[in-house]
Amino acid sequence: MIDRRAALVQIGAAATALAAPALVRAQPKSITWATHPAILAATGDGEMLRRFEAKTGIKVETVTFPTDVLGQRIQSEFISRSSAFDIVSVADSFWTSSLARFVEPLDELNRRNPMPNGGLKDFFPGMLNQFRVPQTTNGPLMGIPSRLSVSLMYYRKDLLDAAKLPVPRTLEEYVAAAKAMTKPGMNGVVMQGVQGQQGTLDWYDWAAPLGCDLLQAPDWKKAAFNSTPGVRALEARRRLIADGIASPGSLSFSFDDAVNSIAQNRAAMSIMFSGYWQRLEDPKTSQVAGKIGWAPIFRNDGVDFAYPGRGWAMSINGSSAKKDMAWEFIRFMTDTPQQKWMGMNKGNAISRMSVLKDPEFVKAVPVALALALALPKAKMMPNTPQLSRVYDALGRHVSGSLGGKIGSADALGQAEAECNQILA
Repeated sequence: MIDRRAALVQIGAAATALAAPALVRAQPKSITWATHPAILAATGDGEMLRRFEAKTGIKVETVTFPTDVLGQRIQSEFISRSSAFDIVSVADSFWTSSLARFVEPLDELNRRNPMPNGGLKDFFPGMLNQFRVPQTTNGPLMGIPSRLSVSLMYYRKDLLDAAKLPVPRTLEEYVAAAKAMTKPGMNGVVMQGVQGQQGTLDWYDWAAPLGCDLLQAPDWKKAAFNSTPGVRALEARRRLIADGIASPGSLSFSFDDAVNSIAQNRAAMSIMFSGYWQRLEDPKTSQVAGKIGWAPIFRNDGVDFAYPGRGWAMSINGSSAKKDMAWEFIRFMTDTPQQKWMGMNKGNAISRMSVLKDPEFVKAVPVALALALALPKAKMMPNTPQLSRVYDALGRHVSGSLGGKIGSADALGQAEAECNQILA
């Protein structure tokens, strides 16, 4: 006699086994993206991700970390060959040739499934080369710029007009304009002089357009900043602080402090990352909305790659089992429509040439015309694993000079010796 209960169990087990493939097929496709909170916010707090899922059926799970933590976490995941993250956002500040060993080269993926709307030719060359290893035009591409730009010169249009001065095009004109606009309650310029990487990069934004390099290309094993342009930029900054032209807090200011000084009608000019324009044009946070102008930073003739490109790219974890889906997401996020939407609505730093030529974008983003002049001259940053130590060492000496403890030439000379030891 057949055991009825046993038969039912067997039938149920068989039905479950038959249904299993269908259940697996029904599970949604998904990938995981490790990124920075500001980058996720620039997607419309996930709006772009939802559009991507609607288009492709691929769900994007996100994990966010502050910049330094993200760099450390990515490195630890890569070294352990973890596949926890399929896509990672990498910043120029922690992107190195060592980290690049663990990411997937993108040239073959792009060959099979090309980047749309003009392809790689629609990206500014200096930005693409930043994420090649080696950093040459023909080096394998390891990341696609997604939030990358340069600094611009911010200035008060009304105060510059009142002083009857043109928009500065040389360092001397910039210093003269700062002096002319200084009056009680108003400093002519504000700088980000905080000791460390941020202060170092703010000085470099002044020095690079004069012809200064940070390290010697292409191997980045020797300091290059102890040069006439480097000393000239540092001395100009030191004098502006010593003469009371620069905001008194400039020795310790970060980018937030610099933005706030202009927004609160306390400083007339600054050199800052292009993405900060929204904070100054928002009447809720700025007393000077509608009064700010933007232009490329003063530049010496003949300096073709003048403006250090800083920001983020998207790379694929070499240990990911979902590389094709990850590449599809990168194609989507860096494509023209998404770059345009994020640039117009969230102030995202765009990296597509075609977006800068879009009339709707130009009308909505007041820095567009300045960026159209500056971005073709974007200058890549070194990708040596020792870069963070170089920033720290150089930052100490730059800060010491700004504070009047040591002359500009001596400061860069001492920094050069210390950095060459690090790089060796």
